[in-house]
Amino acid sequence: MANPSDQSSESAVRAALTAQSLLQKYDRKDLQELLSLTSCNWLLSAEEHNLPVDAPPGIIRQMRNILAPNIIFLAPFDSNLPLDYRMVHQIVRELTVGIYVFNQLPVVSLVPNYDQSSTCQLPPAYYDTKVGQILINIDYTTKALWHGSYISREKRMRFSELWRSIMAVDSDGVPQTKKDVLTEFLNAGLTDISEDPCYQDIYKENVDVDPTYEPNSTEEENLFSQYSENILIKLSAYLTSVRQHQNLFVFEASHSLSDVVRLTEDNIDLATYQRLQKSCQTTNAEVSRDLVYLKLITFLVPLLISLRKKMLIPNFSQMLPPLSDDKLKTEREVPPHLLGPDFACKHFPQKQNQYFHLHGGIEFDVGTPPLDDITEEMKVAFRTLQTQAANYLYELLRQDSTYKTQFPIPLSEIEGKSYNVICIELESLYPQHNMIQWWGALNTSIKILKGKRLPLTDIELHEQFKKTFGCTKAIKCKTVAFGLKGAAERGMCAAFHSLSRRNPTSHLHVLDEQGLSLLHHAAANNQSHIILQLAAAGVNLNQIRSERFTNSGKSVVGGPFLEGAGLTPMHLAAQCGSLESLNCLLALRADCKLVDKRGWMAIHFAAFYGQVACIRALCRKDPALLEMKTTAEYGSSSLLLSATAGSVEALDVLLYTGANWREEDSKGNNTVHLAALYFHTDVLRHLIQLNLDGLPVWKILVEMIQSEDTRRLEMALRCLEALCVNIESSCEDIMKAGGIPVLVGLLCSDRLVVQCMATAVLCHMSENAKVSEDLVHHGAVPVLIKLLSSRQPELHSRCAVILADLAGHSEQHQNLIAQLGGVALVVKLLTSDLQDVLVNVVRCIRTLCVKSPCNQTAVAHAGGVPHLIEFLSVNSEVLQEEACLALAELARGHKENQELICEAGAVNALVQALRERKIPVKVKAATALESIASHNPAIQQCFLGQSAAKDLLQLLKVFQLDVREQGAMSLWALAGQTLKQQKFMAEQMGYPVILDLLLSSSDKMQYVGCRAAIALSRDSRTHQEGFCREYGVPPLVRLLRGSRTTLKTLISVIQALGCLCIGVALTTNKKSQKIIYREKAIPTLLELLKTHESLEVKVQVAKTLACVLLGNQKLQREFWEQEDFSYDIILELMGAENKSICLDAGHALSLFAYNNKAQQKAIRQTGRILMNTYETFLSSDNETERAKAAFQIVVLARVISGSDEVTLTARGVTVLVELLQSDQSTTVVITAQLLASLVHTRAGITNAIVTMGAVEHLSAHLDSEDEEVRTACASALGYLTSNRYAHRQLLVKCRKSPHIYDLLMENLARDARISQFFTAEFERQRGIGFPSLSLEINGGPPVPHRDNKGLAKRVNDRCSRSAIGDRETPAPLPHHVRQRARTANPRVRTGQTSCHSAPKQRLNENT
Repeated sequence: MANPSDQSSESAVRAALTAQSLLQKYDRKDLQELLSLTSCNWLLSAEEHNLPVDAPPGIIRQMRNILAPNIIFLAPFDSNLPLDYRMVHQIVRELTVGIYVFNQLPVVSLVPNYDQSSTCQLPPAYYDTKVGQILINIDYTTKALWHGSYISREKRMRFSELWRSIMAVDSDGVPQTKKDVLTEFLNAGLTDISEDPCYQDIYKENVDVDPTYEPNSTEEENLFSQYSENILIKLSAYLTSVRQHQNLFVFEASHSLSDVVRLTEDNIDLATYQRLQKSCQTTNAEVSRDLVYLKLITFLVPLLISLRKKMLIPNFSQMLPPLSDDKLKTEREVPPHLLGPDFACKHFPQKQNQYFHLHGGIEFDVGTPPLDDITEEMKVAFRTLQTQAANYLYELLRQDSTYKTQFPIPLSEIEGKSYNVICIELESLYPQHNMIQWWGALNTSIKILKGKRLPLTDIELHEQFKKTFGCTKAIKCKTVAFGLKGAAERGMCAAFHSLSRRNPTSHLHVLDEQGLSLLHHAAANNQSHIILQLAAAGVNLNQIRSERFTNSGKSVVGGPFLEGAGLTPMHLAAQCGSLESLNCLLALRADCKLVDKRGWMAIHFAAFYGQVACIRALCRKDPALLEMKTTAEYGSSSLLLSATAGSVEALDVLLYTGANWREEDSKGNNTVHLAALYFHTDVLRHLIQLNLDGLPVWKILVEMIQSEDTRRLEMALRCLEALCVNIESSCEDIMKAGGIPVLVGLLCSDRLVVQCMATAVLCHMSENAKVSEDLVHHGAVPVLIKLLSSRQPELHSRCAVILADLAGHSEQHQNLIAQLGGVALVVKLLTSDLQDVLVNVVRCIRTLCVKSPCNQTAVAHAGGVPHLIEFLSVNSEVLQEEACLALAELARGHKENQELICEAGAVNALVQALRERKIPVKVKAATALESIASHNPAIQQCFLGQSAAKDLLQLLKVFQLDVREQGAMSLWALAGQTLKQQKFMAEQMGYPVILDLLLSSSDKMQYVGCRAAIALSRDSRTHQEGFCREYGVPPLVRLLRGSRTTLKTLISVIQALGCLCIGVALTTNKKSQKIIYREKAIPTLLELLKTHESLEVKVQVAKTLACVLLGNQKLQREFWEQEDFSYDIILELMGAENKSICLDAGHALSLFAYNNKAQQKAIRQTGRILMNTYETFLSSDNETERAKAAFQIVVLARVISGSDEVTLTARGVTVLVELLQSDQSTTVVITAQLLASLVHTRAGITNAIVTMGAVEHLSAHLDSEDEEVRTACASALGYLTSNRYAHRQLLVKCRKSPHIYDLLMENLARDARISQFFTAEFERQRGIGFPSLSLEINGGPPVPHRDNKGLAKRVNDRCSRSAIGDRETPAPLPHHVRQRARTANPRVRTGQTSCHSAPKQRLNENT
């Protein structure tokens, strides 16, 4: 058995080694600071001084006894950032050493050095620890976010060692280098922090800012630069709740950021501070993982202090192995930073190549909320949690952790929330017999070292001052007063201790040139250890600033000065957010109710300066402070002061703590009044969100704008304007509060500034429809129109905005503005020289013209067009865009204005705008082009002549969807209404562009793509096959199946599929039909036919189905065998009330029956097509309806009941031929196309057409001015030439008037067909000279005819005879196909053989 004395010796050695390892990492300076701080903590060094100390409230006072050998605490779990058990043990180990042995709490400050670097002022106990790394990383990143530049940790540590030599910094911290500073910093790793994906949009403009505040103005930048050295950002971590049950703890923690201005009011007045606060608004960005551990540290600090008081300490032997020292290095210094010209952050207006330091800090609030009991559900789970936590830790410690990198923490879900369950084993802190613990050995070493290392020698003092302040200031520090002040401000504990020991105590009471004592400076700079030393030396903790140094001439918030009062250290601690110093003063029983010259207590300073952590500490100390009022003239409470200063966080904490929001100051001002008077709109927004009972913000503001007090009126108007920008419901809230009649009344004010501010508010409100109605109701329109005649441009601009909004909400408002003469007055303002006025006036004109032909005309008559066109060429993108949009509305559907705009030179100006580099200008110009060219062929040609289509095609290559949409719509506006022009535009676009349009997600682009496909494929076999070859059918079928395809686009898709299958005169394209069938379009079409709600879709589907199957026997067989289709659906459509639907359904049936006896028989068997159906159309005044009905009764003559086939055919042909004499171009085109389709149907129909005089009428139209008429008639004549009678008649006409033949050939559609015999005969006769037919006409001798009628006659006879029968007549060959040379001379043998082969060849080609 081992000897107890040996065990004791062994433990003593181990403890000594542990103590040595903890101390050996410190150099001389750090060790001296460490040793001095062990005696200077107000909370942990009670045995070192004899001062009475009040422990902080919360867990430190209230912790109940722990009887278990461990503690278990539940930390909130974040799935994205899980805690690690080893890391938790490491943090507990480091905090235990710092709190139990070195008497130091974790805190960090980045303190500026004389050479612009920053010292990481960390308590020496946390040097080279994970706690120190976490604090420095969070603090550095927070400051980097505030400044906008960042250097990664590894590069930062390396650059800290090299930057002085790179910059050639002299002994006073001035760089002597000639190098480019920015380049050197960038090479060292400096980056714009907004380039980090985590902070990418952090500096984007905040939409909730005050619209009248301009942070980048020269005045604001100069103000900020003047005080930037004294502004810092602090992070305060605190517990929001803590619960205990036996040895189980549950906590919630949070943190807040606050800005600090470390200046007294002699250096900065309160109004200037309020302006600075706007510049100092921080972004609460998070260093996520470290912040999770920061919350844990926030709990562990007061917990360990409480355990120390209970004489319990964490057992290190029951913890996971510590991290290696090389992973725990902490930075002692941070190099300066620099902003590049392209960096996103603009908080600091730094000069080029001028680097700067970072400053700020992190501290923990050791005071906590009252200790509560855990919930009942947690009590039920307590035993299970206790057992599981202990067992898990036991198993974890047994495992080999050598190569393990992750140590997960067990989780438990209680009351729907997940927690990390952490167990810490404890041991007693009491000394044990024959046992020396590590902390005992460490305390012994510290006592020994204190005697050796403290106090500092003169040389050591100078070295410390020199390293901290530089050579020049270090020499000044040899003066006792200066040295003490410098040490107090920087928290140099060892130096201050040494100086105070060597000099009389009277030096500690000396006031500086500002009347401030060392205690004031220590409190302001949060140096609690200096305060403790001063308190131990007998310095009065309530020492006030000397009256001799008070500048009583300055205007301050709070009224006149009080006699016998002054600024105390606690006041400065509360003002500067020095939480540690404030807690120290409170614990040492300094008076927190003392007032300064204005009657302000510490709580008032904390509230006004927004120091949330200090407010919590003071209210915990004495809840009565919450309702304490200043004793000066205004009698303000802390809540009212927070509203005056504009601190939302302070206001929120005070309300949460129980402050009375209904209270008023001596002038009758409540929180709303004060926030408005000092223009703190963020406070007003917060109060609106809270919706506190008895504090109607909107009503109070409306009452303020009725005040006789000029300042109250103007500030309330400014606040209303700002709130309207940031709160969506503000318009209706102001209206409900009765604000509209008041604002309209202010428009009639005799004060120009009030009128301007009232219109500014209404500008933001008039967008709301209800507000617009209320404005009109209260007579705002005539007042606004009257203000248009004023001489104030600001009023012109805002009145134009309001009138535009009113006009945009209602046609009645448009008419009212026009009736009161507003249009002419608005147009008159187009002569202004100010861009803002012009932009808003042009917008107003645009809105007035929307769907209002009268206003469109009025603007044109008032002379607005030339000004708008002039604006297209100005050097202002915004004005260009607005002018384009205004011209678009001015021309939309108004042909006279279209012509006027075109005559005024808009075409050239818009085309130039289309060629601008700026995409927004191009888009707006395209919008104007679309409107001006719509349904106006002449203007379309003007734009096409300027190559506008090429510029619009460029828009289709832009990435933004809306840009491509507008480009597509404008392109199609230039396509016009004629097939030729549409086809031209579609060819300009090309297959790739059309396919891109079809594949787009935009409905507009899909529609244009479909229309282009229709234009290309209509009557063009080449484009039909080309489109299919480029895989154009699959996108169409995809749109056909798409659930998001709109009705208009769906109809166009269906039409496009039909157009791909048929050509001129219902000739078919079997390749296209096959591809469409193969893409499974038929089942989708049938589904649409059966289930779609739109009758128009159904009838278009029926027509397309017929086109896909037309003349294709193979597809027809497959269709009837595989698909479930019945004519009943189409027959039902023929009974529709809509005439167009009825006729289109009949046309679909006609296509199914066209040259198809089997389908004619199937339709006839239904017995449901009666002649009565067509009588209405045949007697209609609408010529198009008559033409379509006539065609259908001819095709369906065998199907229609109630009349015989011959009669129906004769009637139909008669109607069609008669309609050829119409003076309507559309009628002639449709009729000619239908006649061409009838040529190759049943026998005798062509003869009937010819007999009725169709050739004469069709020939007459070859001279038409309408190109479509000429093309349709030429194509019909071409098909008729296969008939011998038509052949003869047309040949006679061409011989009499050869130009008819030329017109026929010129206008014949590319895919139309004409008899080769006809063309050969005419060319032969033209070649040998035409006989003088005029002799017969004028009574001369007849021209002798040969007995042999000639080859052409015999061929025609044979062709006619072959056509007599029920089979389909083969169509003539296309006129552009060149056959073998053959002569028309009947005597030539080759011609005789060709007459037999020609019909077969034509039939084969047609097939």
